[in-house]
Amino acid sequence: MRVTTRMLTQHTAANIMANADAMQQTQRQLTTGKRILRPGDDPAGAAVGVRLRSQNLRDEQYLRNIEQSRTWLDTTDSVLGDIGDLLGRARELSVQASTGTLGAGDTAQVAEEINAIRNQIISSLNRTVDVDQHLFSGQMTDTVPVSVDPTTGIATFVGDTGVSLPNPTDLTSANGIDQVLATSPLTAKGSYSIEVSINNGQATVTATRTADGKSETQTFAIPGTGAPPVPVEFASLGLNLVVNENLTTINGNNTFEVDGVGLAHDIAPASTLDVNVSAGSLMPILAQLKTLHTALVNGTGANSAANTAIGAIDVAADRVLSMRAQVGAKTNHIEFAQARREAMQIEGNRLLSVNEDIDLTEALTRLTAQQTVYKASLEVGSRVMQNSLLDFLR
Repeated sequence: MRVTTRMLTQHTAANIMANADAMQQTQRQLTTGKRILRPGDDPAGAAVGVRLRSQNLRDEQYLRNIEQSRTWLDTTDSVLGDIGDLLGRARELSVQASTGTLGAGDTAQVAEEINAIRNQIISSLNRTVDVDQHLFSGQMTDTVPVSVDPTTGIATFVGDTGVSLPNPTDLTSANGIDQVLATSPLTAKGSYSIEVSINNGQATVTATRTADGKSETQTFAIPGTGAPPVPVEFASLGLNLVVNENLTTINGNNTFEVDGVGLAHDIAPASTLDVNVSAGSLMPILAQLKTLHTALVNGTGANSAANTAIGAIDVAADRVLSMRAQVGAKTNHIEFAQARREAMQIEGNRLLSVNEDIDLTEALTRLTAQQTVYKASLEVGSRVMQNSLLDFLR
């Protein structure tokens, strides 16, 4: 094989460049601390790294959600604690008013304090967190939950008012629910009544069947004198729906209430947590305190109003305790979720380090060897390139 000077030059330069590139690759690894700098360095390892990084990003988002949830729950518990203290003071004042022994001045002071307590409860229910997000509005966090009419002083809950049932629903499945919206469609047993008159009403045929909401075509066989029965088909009949009496109990003046829809945070894969509560269940106590205040100011029916208020306050206090218990359970839940997520994040970072980080000792040893090879290639190249045809002829 004929070897030319050009071939020697090209091969020498290529070898020097290859050694320099390998040395530079190791230097970059030492500088970054990473074994995989591009997918081509280790395709399988690069795919694992992408998956682990994605998991770490999800864990970081879950931890941010958990921290936000903790803020909501801690603030909610604090507000409920304040409301509980206010209810305790309102009960003390109601007991004093129920004795009927207060003088005019004391009655006025009690009335003023009762009104102040009511206003403080309303203010507490309208508390916000995280840039004007209302704690007690359900999902309607941008809506002030309790609105007070400036003329009448009546407080109205304007947050989530209940659970919407978009499809016909058998109410037996709603056992244990405190409130159902009046606008929700109901399903109940009933029947359709069909009446057909022939010969100006001298012959009447009636059919009754179970109501199922379907269109109806009914066939009657009407016997004639001296002739075989003639079937007569009536299509597009007008139907009258008769609902059975089992629904009359909810057609009266009964009231049904439910707590509003909650605000849920994702705290883990396929795991959400409602972080707020609705103020709807505490509205009756606001109305009762207003009634007591009015009775004390007017001086009529104060004893009766105070006794009624005591019972309402006890109910509201129990409700507040129940809500605080729910908040406490949710706090325990997110603490467990946070510990679990932090442990998974640590493990994910460890696996990512094992997959991508370099072995410092091995890399330094490899760099030293590559530097030696590179210097040797330069030395050999310089000697080989000195031997040319002109050197031989000389």
